[in-house]
Amino acid sequence: MIHLPARITALTILVSFLLLGPQGCSILSELTALTKCEFSFHSAQDPSVCNIDITQRRSFSDFSLLDGQVILGSLMRESLPFAITANIEVKNPGASTAAVNSVAWIAFIDDIQVAQGTVNNRVEVAPGGGVSMIPVRIQTDLFDYLEGDNPRTMLNFALNLVDAGDQPTRLSMKIKPSVLIGSQSIQYPGYFTITKEFTSGN
Repeated sequence: MIHLPARITALTILVSFLLLGPQGCSILSELTALTKCEFSFHSAQDPSVCNIDITQRRSFSDFSLLDGQVILGSLMRESLPFAITANIEVKNPGASTAAVNSVAWIAFIDDIQVAQGTVNNRVEVAPGGGVSMIPVRIQTDLFDYLEGDNPRTMLNFALNLVDAGDQPTRLSMKIKPSVLIGSQSIQYPGYFTITKEFTSGN
């Protein structure tokens, strides 16, 4: 679990007042509350390989003949598209509503960067222990990182990512929240990392 350090600069706070006048008080409250929020991985869902839902798959033998043909055809084209939604939990222990207007993210599998992007939906988190989720859809091509392995090894690697295999595979993300002050997006200075280990039985 990551606590957002309370060093959103005094200059940012001052700008919010100067630019927005009365609205600055509301934004300042959201900004201050954001510095108290705790960010962590909550869950992963909707995993797919080659657009095939692998939620209930546990091994190579769980795939139908048609699924197998789709996957093998993709591998022959030197591609193995993989996607999963990582749900980031934001908990607000403070006394005021917190808000995040966007989150820039970078996703890693076993310390290898596999995707990056930005979630632009505004998320508000109620005070007093309120919790909100920020879903991040991660899409990558596993073939780029497993080139040279046989098809079964590649597929088992994908299954490990969704708690379906025997070996843990680490999924981690660097995230950078932003708040909106007037028409200007103010980003947290630097990324911070949250990590989740997907292992069999968790």
